[in-house]
Amino acid sequence: MPRWGQAQSGKPLKLILSVPPGAALDASARLLAEKLKASLDRPVVVDYKVGGAGLAAGEYLKSGEADGTNLLYSPTGFYSYNPFLFSKLPYDPDKELVPVCEGVTIPLAMTVPASSSIASFKDWIEAIRRDPKMRFVGSPSASGVGVFLTHLMAKTFGVELQVVAYKGGRPLLTDLLGGQVPASASVLADYLEMHRAGRLRILAQSSAGRSALAPELPSYTELGYPEFVGKTSFGFFVKAGTPRPLIDQYAKAITEALRATDTARRLNEIGLEVAGGTPDEFQKVLLDDRARWAPIARQAGIRLD
Repeated sequence: MPRWGQAQSGKPLKLILSVPPGAALDASARLLAEKLKASLDRPVVVDYKVGGAGLAAGEYLKSGEADGTNLLYSPTGFYSYNPFLFSKLPYDPDKELVPVCEGVTIPLAMTVPASSSIASFKDWIEAIRRDPKMRFVGSPSASGVGVFLTHLMAKTFGVELQVVAYKGGRPLLTDLLGGQVPASASVLADYLEMHRAGRLRILAQSSAGRSALAPELPSYTELGYPEFVGKTSFGFFVKAGTPRPLIDQYAKAITEALRATDTARRLNEIGLEVAGGTPDEFQKVLLDDRARWAPIARQAGIRLD
């Protein structure tokens, strides 16, 4: 048995989450844990390292052994965005961490209250130009794809848009339902149920095409704005130095688990789209995202420290 095999023999695989229990990511992790337990023939336990936009999880991962015992499952911003959002990080994502596989993704949605007179994305653009009060766009945090997209839209349309950053999706949803904020740019999953119930109105979503989560909703691309394609992504990482055969084994097992019919159906039900793939494919996604959004964040002055 190779040394890395000996190191992990008898040890549970610890699936580290950078978000608290109860989130959609937590639900997907527990689904995957059962699948991985069977396919890897190894105990899998879920643990939490929450805090600092992924800083705590990244630091924890780099401090462990490079034997694949710890597998981090996190929003990918801690790898792609934190290098340009923070002046100093407690980990170096490019040297101390290794991407394994993209897990799940969620498109972003532009949403307005049901009481709004705005019926389409075109109506929203015209309303911004006509009424300064419409320039406010709610976000569940001070950074992320929804924030970056909002600033890109402002630049594209030559209008002033102001992000209103909330501490989480729940207070934002409350204010959106109450008409306290005129629009929201956040993940589709947070609003889909209320959109279908007629309590909110989703104007467009940011998948490249129609989303499997809501095929009835138009994409920005089909509305004529392919530059607004974007997604919130969640993926898996290990410490640098972990043997490549083990990384490839994890990527294969995760991809097969995600794409299993029963898992994919359940993930879609909780608002998540299945990804999967190889370590090299995932690293390209991460670096492409960093290169795409860093100039927009710098121009907008978005910082987290």
